[in-house]
Amino acid sequence: MSLASSWVISRKNLTSNNLGAVRDAFKRDYWPFAKEKVEKSNPKATQLREQGNAAYKMAPDEPDRALELYNQSICMAEEDSEELGMGYANRSAIYFNRKMYRECLQNIRLAKRHHYPERMMAKLKEREERCLKMMANSPESSRKDEKGGKHCSMQSCLEMSDDSRGICTSRDLSVGEKVLLEKPFLLVLEPELAYQRCDYCGLRNGLNLRPCKTCTSVMYCSVDCQEQALQRYHQFECEVVADLKPLFRGPKPVRLLYLSLRLFWHCVLLYLEDPETFLERCKNRAALAQYRNPFTLEPSDYFYHLFLEGLENLAHKQRSRDVNDLTDRCVREFASVLMYVVAVEENTSLALRLEGKPANETLRDMLFVLVYQAERLADHRAPEMTCLYPFSRLLRHSCAPTAERFLHDLQSVIVLKRPVSKGQEITIAYR
Repeated sequence: MSLASSWVISRKNLTSNNLGAVRDAFKRDYWPFAKEKVEKSNPKATQLREQGNAAYKMAPDEPDRALELYNQSICMAEEDSEELGMGYANRSAIYFNRKMYRECLQNIRLAKRHHYPERMMAKLKEREERCLKMMANSPESSRKDEKGGKHCSMQSCLEMSDDSRGICTSRDLSVGEKVLLEKPFLLVLEPELAYQRCDYCGLRNGLNLRPCKTCTSVMYCSVDCQEQALQRYHQFECEVVADLKPLFRGPKPVRLLYLSLRLFWHCVLLYLEDPETFLERCKNRAALAQYRNPFTLEPSDYFYHLFLEGLENLAHKQRSRDVNDLTDRCVREFASVLMYVVAVEENTSLALRLEGKPANETLRDMLFVLVYQAERLADHRAPEMTCLYPFSRLLRHSCAPTAERFLHDLQSVIVLKRPVSKGQEITIAYR
């Protein structure tokens, strides 16, 4: 954000009435990184795979570094090449040695499917036979995936407080009751974990991950996660993922802005589905008011709720002449325009889909609203990632809280620590 700070100084803390003026003043050479795309490369994939071999040979009892290098190799390998099959085969060997037979078998099948060389097939088939034999007698073979279930589970008595800013209960609740369990609705991984965790759900999955078919920067733990990510945001990010890396590099709070961008992709999806209806709805406060209560919404409508909240927070802050508020707004104006230029204007695949549609200014303004309230949207306490928990974020702080919040396997869990009466607000202590 040092670039944004320089912008603020040059502007003498003067905010703009609209982002169009900021865009007009913005010059591309303010951003010193040229547009680029890291193409898949078999020679690079071979090099990474060989580094993985060396890492495993050096520390066979600590295989995570080797698996990470194999994952990088798998991401770098061209789609219809034997190098991709080689990466899966090498990964299968580690899983076999770790007695992770199901994962071993999955990777053997992936290796066969992805052009594993016939000249080496005998060794792979032997490993497959041994794996099947071990699985037949192993309790691990009957283990089921724990992943799945609803994004959010909560007590039916929870409802919005009268001022629509907190959560209260419609009945008496007792100490120890779990009132809310919530998975992240969106998340952003720390950059160094790109080849260790699923980009969609955040699970480590024993580093048993699958690559994007086009870019070299993200991996997923399952076909379902890959399809969900592609639908919700990666269809827009895939072309520019290498450009986004320097944009969101730096201290962890910068990832709050990346989360705002991922929420913005939901906005773009809604716009592309029905441009006219979407724009009319977002420009009409009365129409947006129906999305004020998230307890009545489907997850696909969360954007409208968060956008309405952002508009109201922004309107309140616009009246402030406090120098800190002005500086903050000026920084976010610049950040929003920079993000829009890199992620939208220079994103060829998206620009083509928006061509002829009069929404650029409106979409840019919507991104600014999300960037402006980034801290209110995101939770970055988990060291590995930054998450959006749509309901947990509504719990207000109290020095004498009625509940405690835990993070368990990325799930936000709210447990009561004292009785809560009907109509009383549920609060937590922010740390």
